[in-house]
Amino acid sequence: MAPSRIVPATLLAIAAAAPFAASAQQLNAGQCILAGRITTGDRWAPRFEGVQLMASNGRVVTSAKKEALGDVQQVRLSRPALLAKCDGDREVARADALPHIPKEPMPAVSAGIVEVEAVNFPKLRTGGELVELRLRALPLDRVVMVKR
Repeated sequence: MAPSRIVPATLLAIAAAAPFAASAQQLNAGQCILAGRITTGDRWAPRFEGVQLMASNGRVVTSAKKEALGDVQQVRLSRPALLAKCDGDREVARADALPHIPKEPMPAVSAGIVEVEAVNFPKLRTGGELVELRLRALPLDRVVMVKR
């Protein structure tokens, strides 16, 4: 008799946790932040304020050369940075034809040090590339909502 009482209680606990797991997945759908934009001549144009890139040995990376940026392992944020879906090395899609979306709170990663999984360079149609940082598993307590 006791096992049958445990099973419904366990199922109830799993069912109650399901909405929280789904919302965590939705919040973490965007695992990337932008560090800035680089020109075709490997210069920052601009590097975003509040974003400090760090190599595996802890040294700060200031160069805009892809070889140096490929060594980035962490990012230190002095303020929240908006989370976005990762574009990888694909060309960034134009948003000219999309309807205007009213400003509302968006998920962002809070200030502090975050582990970087990969650095990508989505190409811009106007020239240059974005510096996109794919973050490692981001704990939910590091996600905050900010108004853009």
